[in-house]
Amino acid sequence: MKKILLATLLCIAAVPLAAQVNDTYVIPVSVNAPGSFGTRWMTQFSIMNPQLKYKLVVSITYIPTGGAQGIEELVTVPANSIAYSDNILDDLFAVGTGSGALLVATFPEDNPGVPNDVISRSFLVTTNTYNNSSTGTYGQTVPGVWAGLLDYDTDGISAVAHGIRQVARLGWRTNIGAVNLGRCSVDLKLNVYDADGRTIRSGVWAKIPPYAHMQQPLPLEVDRGTVEFFVDDPCANNSANYAVVFPYVSTIDQLSGDPTYQVPLLLANANVLFAKAMRLDPTALGKKIDTTYARNVRASAQRLGHAMLTKTETGYKITQ
Repeated sequence: MKKILLATLLCIAAVPLAAQVNDTYVIPVSVNAPGSFGTRWMTQFSIMNPQLKYKLVVSITYIPTGGAQGIEELVTVPANSIAYSDNILDDLFAVGTGSGALLVATFPEDNPGVPNDVISRSFLVTTNTYNNSSTGTYGQTVPGVWAGLLDYDTDGISAVAHGIRQVARLGWRTNIGAVNLGRCSVDLKLNVYDADGRTIRSGVWAKIPPYAHMQQPLPLEVDRGTVEFFVDDPCANNSANYAVVFPYVSTIDQLSGDPTYQVPLLLANANVLFAKAMRLDPTALGKKIDTTYARNVRASAQRLGHAMLTKTETGYKITQ
């Protein structure tokens, strides 16, 4: 494994409060589909508008698995309020069976009365992908993130998830996935290490089409191993087409059905950090997407207009 000096994606204790909110997020995976052993997986979705004096119009773009055309809808969240859905793909996009990623952003053109800066248009978003069984619900929180991977040869940053379990005899199953927000197909490469740091697999895992989500099982068995992700982007030097890729790992205990989700931590060695004048600030790692980049993604999607909200005791429910 590469020698890493310092790396992290989320270091909340060291980040100022203003840096913990954003105007652009990616939910790397969402679903409304049947699973193994009679399960049905859905994604709960919640947006919180922390602005005390004005509403926010939030754009939500669904990026399907496999690369079909995306869908965008707008949701107006009142001041200091929450809008939610217990099955966002069905409630907002009428996706009866499917999966994919979500791009969630507030654009200045949708919010003309709001000051045009990140803090004024900031909001919070989180999701829970869960199974609603007769004995209750169980699921995994999938948070909104905004820092992703660029081409490794030009950026020098990878991402790593550890403690990975894919062992059939013990009932452990791991899926890996990613969303590509660029205009070119990219190769997502993996290094898989065992618990002692020995490389047991290296190479291309999948070619991800433009504006597409993919998820597949980890292609080998490993117990408490580590997966490192790298991006090979042929359009890395094109300022209009370059990719930002958000990988993730989901491990399921098939004996109980209980899942766990990991956002891989971004990694760079000292040479990369010093070259980027980061002064060893790990929170500056990765490409932070913004509304300018997000605008290209939503421009590729079918725009359906404005969703409705129904007031309930627990907030505003998102409906068609």
